[in-house]
Amino acid sequence: MAIQTADTLKTVDASTRKRVIYQSEALFAGSSGTSNLQRVQSINYNFTVPRQDVNQYGQLGQIERVIVEVPTVSLDFDYLLAGVTNEKILLGNNSGGGTKGVIYEVNSSSTIEKQKYMIGLSAEGVDHLSAGSAKKKGFVIDDGFLTSYAWNASVGEIPTASVGVESTKMEVGTVSSTGTKETSTDPVVLRPGNCKFRSCATGGAFGTSDDLPALGFDILHVQSMSVSLDVPRESISRLGDKFEYARLITFPLSATMSIEGIISDQAASNLTDIVGTASVAAPDPGYDLACKIFKSTAGVNGLGLRFKNAKIDGHSVSSSIGSNKSVTLDYTVQVDEGNSTFAATSAGFYLEEITTTS
Repeated sequence: MAIQTADTLKTVDASTRKRVIYQSEALFAGSSGTSNLQRVQSINYNFTVPRQDVNQYGQLGQIERVIVEVPTVSLDFDYLLAGVTNEKILLGNNSGGGTKGVIYEVNSSSTIEKQKYMIGLSAEGVDHLSAGSAKKKGFVIDDGFLTSYAWNASVGEIPTASVGVESTKMEVGTVSSTGTKETSTDPVVLRPGNCKFRSCATGGAFGTSDDLPALGFDILHVQSMSVSLDVPRESISRLGDKFEYARLITFPLSATMSIEGIISDQAASNLTDIVGTASVAAPDPGYDLACKIFKSTAGVNGLGLRFKNAKIDGHSVSSSIGSNKSVTLDYTVQVDEGNSTFAATSAGFYLEEITTTS
């Protein structure tokens, strides 16, 4: 297979494709790249080939440029939240559904840890998810490893997720994977108006009140939230091999939750309630937090993002003429192996498939 020569002045006629738009593409993942990821909004991918210059004394110009490191292929994509369908594909049924920690299957199952990502292409003007649509050459990223995952919600916008993937392999080849067009008249994405927050001291039980632990504020009107998990990886190579033989997670891992809200009322508090004093040890309380995006009366299930024994990292307050006074609450939780339920673990990050409306 040779590098292609792209014609930059091709005569455009009836048989020439004019462009590629979202209608003609679809994203697939899984161990064999056959599971269609739903509600995708954007896909970006690239590769870099690092080289080392060879020079010597007595000669100004380089003698050679040598490839001595593995190439890096990067893929990132965004999708609208629609239950945990995509999460179960990317994180596994147990982690995606919430019976195990979010990282459990990524770290323990070879079919979840390393997936094939395929960006299929159909004929111009034809929906890729149409039954029997003719498939063209698409991009195939094999042995893709998850490197980041983030969930976001804000006022006036549909909640989304962003995913980052790394690999050392990419080709343009046949993508025969297919999916099913969405025809439901019920809600097919989650709504920002169904996003609620729950909290309790670690070891307690979530109630039905909408609240968050905050130092100095007792009424907040949340405007946005972001939950993110970075999964840094180490590429391990050895002499005698041209490519890496493993790409492993760099532990320990932590997940963060950042919540921005308009301040409505303030209350007496003291930083010593977290850090202690010269004569009193730091209380540094832990909290169980949950951002629950409930389902509508019909349609896709909801999604919950749960932290067990999260710590308050800090608050950032902003106030200026012409703007509402606001605060950003930051929390962090240690991500454990996840080989237990949310109730049984001492600390961790768990998803949840929500089948109720409140």
